[in-house]
Amino acid sequence: MIGSGVRWVRAPQGWARHLCLDADQGPSRGTVVVVPGLGLPRYTVPLSRELSLRGWDVVTVDALAARPRWRAVRVAPTIGGIAGATSHWLASAELRPPVVVLGHSTGAQVALEVVLAVQGARPEVALVMAGPTFTPAQRRLRRLIPAALTAYRKDTPKELVVLRDLARVRTDVVRVVLSGLRHHPEDRMPALRVPVTLTAGEADSFAPARWLHALAEVAGGPSRVEVLPGSHNNVFPHAGKVAELLQSVRSS
Repeated sequence: MIGSGVRWVRAPQGWARHLCLDADQGPSRGTVVVVPGLGLPRYTVPLSRELSLRGWDVVTVDALAARPRWRAVRVAPTIGGIAGATSHWLASAELRPPVVVLGHSTGAQVALEVVLAVQGARPEVALVMAGPTFTPAQRRLRRLIPAALTAYRKDTPKELVVLRDLARVRTDVVRVVLSGLRHHPEDRMPALRVPVTLTAGEADSFAPARWLHALAEVAGGPSRVEVLPGSHNNVFPHAGKVAELLQSVRSS
């Protein structure tokens, strides 16, 4: 058990907040590290609860939280900054194995970099990339905007819960997106040596099925693709389906 509650973790990249939740009952079946998109953790709460109910310990990385301490160093709001702070912690953290790193949206890009950094030290790790951004065509603004207009069409207005997070991080979101546009997952996947599951909602225009399959094909380790109900933020309204998917994730 990791102990439910909030923990502050210091890395060379800065301070990050970890939101921890123990398995609901019985012995833990392992640990899921959740990396939210845009550094906004609030919408992943239903997923964390569903994972806990299914016997997982859960650690949600809130890397952009500001430590309540004067002059505390903050993690840079970039794919590399968040990945660096997370992998520094994960390489030696005492977690119940197997460990699954689940990243959503830009968090999937972060999760990929985290697993690449720790797969040597943690051979039991597995990766889940949910709604991974951005397809090569969307790395130009004229293609990104149309995709954004349709990516959330099957999502629920209840996801506006993230507005409280947006008020906190403000321009950090823009920096995360710009960093994500410069990051090319297809160039990084061949270095993977651990199992990866690629998933997205059936109506996710940010992560269409052809993009998931393209990434799976170049992965260096075992890979699979699973399309689930919903659109880009299906981890919120369909948290149970996403949590169920993890029951069949294999570790190395």
